[in-house]
Amino acid sequence: MNEPLLTVENLTKHFEVGRFGKKKYVRAVEGVSFKLYKSETLGVVGESGSGKSTLARLILGLIPITAGKVIYNDLDITGVSGKKEKEIRKDLQMVFQDPYASLNPRIKVGDAIAEPIIYNDIEKNRKKVKEKVNSLLELVGLQNKMYDRYPHEFSGGQRQRIGIARALSLNPKVLICDEAVSALDVSVQAQVLNLFNRLKRELDLTYIFIGHDLSVVKYISNRIMVMYLGETMELAKTDAIFTKTKHPYTKALISAIPMIDPDTNQKRIVLEGDIPNPINPPSGCRFSTRCYMAQDKCRKVHPDLLEIEEGHFVRCHYPLNGGEGNE
Repeated sequence: MNEPLLTVENLTKHFEVGRFGKKKYVRAVEGVSFKLYKSETLGVVGESGSGKSTLARLILGLIPITAGKVIYNDLDITGVSGKKEKEIRKDLQMVFQDPYASLNPRIKVGDAIAEPIIYNDIEKNRKKVKEKVNSLLELVGLQNKMYDRYPHEFSGGQRQRIGIARALSLNPKVLICDEAVSALDVSVQAQVLNLFNRLKRELDLTYIFIGHDLSVVKYISNRIMVMYLGETMELAKTDAIFTKTKHPYTKALISAIPMIDPDTNQKRIVLEGDIPNPINPPSGCRFSTRCYMAQDKCRKVHPDLLEIEEGHFVRCHYPLNGGEGNE
């Protein structure tokens, strides 16, 4: 395989909580490492609270890193600032779950897409900026006449296309899609996923695609990383994740039936038992309190993430044998 475009090394984020007494920390992301290769899509899955979105924000420098580093094109971009940061941020962009929240309701969508183009000095001529915005609207399947409309005039799927167009306005190399289709209806999800795949081919993009619905992530990803309570539990090619499942947590995710969350009206994975408190995670395997295979060693000894087959990593003392029927 070619040299990685993006390398994440032992990325860690602890959030301090509580104002009084002994300091406590939420261990949101703990020692996550992976390599992202040019033109691939790396899916990141896990239940709510597994650290997926925090990982995305750490990579983009939106929140400070507790430990670890992020290397892009052989350059350590951890903590970069000034002009260098501005240049790097053009290459690394995010598509958010809720595009409406990231759009100013008082600004026309065309102007919202044009804003990063002007701010980053990509183009200053107003006529050429408008031409570029119109081409971006067409690229994501919207019409030029929509330039002068406001966010509330669009459907959820259309707003997500606007968010994608805005992210593409800086000609990025890597798009991090944080639950980018989870708020959409199933039929609209398929349309947006097909758009992502088309853009990947046409623009030679590289994706980190974050989600909780394994069927969605499976459709778009070349490899999948499974996270639980801030850690990587399993990382492998997409086919291997489903046919050679090694971690009991991955198996549980594959077997789980997505449920509708009454608070958000969105599908999410619901497994038996609650995720442990991230302030005080289990001392052994973090999944040991919910794992049907857990033994004494699992509860006492924290497992390392090991490569048990070429390109297949798992954090488990007793990995499953060939997926145990997950064919």
